[in-house]
Amino acid sequence: MRNRHREPAHLPPTVAPPDKLRQEIRYLQNRETLRTRQDVEEMIFIQSLTGRAHEGHGGFAGRRYVDTTEDDVAAALRLDPLAVREDRQALLDSIRGYARRAMEGKADGYLLDDDGEPLLGIGFFRFMPVTPHDVLRGLYLGGLRDTPEARLAAEKRYGVIIGTGRLFFVDTDVMRRLGLNGDLLAHEDHEAEIEAFRAKGLIVDTPPTPDNAVSYMYIRYHRGSGASDDAAIVVGSLKWGGSVSAGVFLADAIDTLEKYVPPDRYADQDADLAREIARDYAALDVGPDDVSTLAFLGRAGEGKDALPDCSLRHMLRVDRTIDQCIIESHLLAATGRPHAPMALGHERYPSGEFYRIVEERVRAL
Repeated sequence: MRNRHREPAHLPPTVAPPDKLRQEIRYLQNRETLRTRQDVEEMIFIQSLTGRAHEGHGGFAGRRYVDTTEDDVAAALRLDPLAVREDRQALLDSIRGYARRAMEGKADGYLLDDDGEPLLGIGFFRFMPVTPHDVLRGLYLGGLRDTPEARLAAEKRYGVIIGTGRLFFVDTDVMRRLGLNGDLLAHEDHEAEIEAFRAKGLIVDTPPTPDNAVSYMYIRYHRGSGASDDAAIVVGSLKWGGSVSAGVFLADAIDTLEKYVPPDRYADQDADLAREIARDYAALDVGPDDVSTLAFLGRAGEGKDALPDCSLRHMLRVDRTIDQCIIESHLLAATGRPHAPMALGHERYPSGEFYRIVEERVRAL
């Protein structure tokens, strides 16, 4: 995957300098171990660096570089951006391959790819038993829960404001001319401006390539309490039983990794896989109403009562004091098995309190 990549001579002030990005990945590599293969860990760190630059976290010391992209990070690390994109897509293809085998009745009781290796390089998947039918249900529910349609349905059905938006191809040159940036697009209300954005050339149909200024960026429609991926994962098995939580987690991982893939593969791959399962798997016994229920139960909440919403990196980060990561804890808790207490997310939310609240939500519904 490595290949020396020439750094641009000049970068906009809203893009993190290459030396700061290199310093930050060294910091992460020295400080954290993720429960996955080393090459997958690097892929996840690349996306984490983008987020840390946007928010001014870590070594960026409060200076926010809101237009930093994964291409900028790959270039700074002297990687071939296309190779990184292809490696990430291969992880998504392995999940889709598992789902297809499961629909055909050819998947065994473990989350393994066609070569017998664990999905996403997560070692404990080698010995964590699952029921393929349940994993498919989780992939369906998790793949659709974050779509605008599902969130709007949940808002109407349950009388809450969750907030919603979606990813678009954004011309960053136009974005800067309009006085916008990635932070404003992601956090302000733009529901009434989407068509105007298209007319002005901000939203385009051309996917990102090394030769254009297009990025795959989230534009918020309207604000709300947001979603907690942690809650949605745990709700999966608490509400629908079996191994559903594992499928919801895989859908969440697709949603993370699909944000930086080869230009011809950009799509809502988690939602596309969910629709494929609904179309081709006759035994699927969940539907749109269940999706809106998951969107409702998986909401984050607001203020001091907000539940944690961990990134994929945080989900896989090993706590060496107990030799456990958050996704292990979630999958164990959701299926009623013993697990060590943990602190979740930046807020250091106690896992025991978190599971109690999620369980109460499910019971109350």
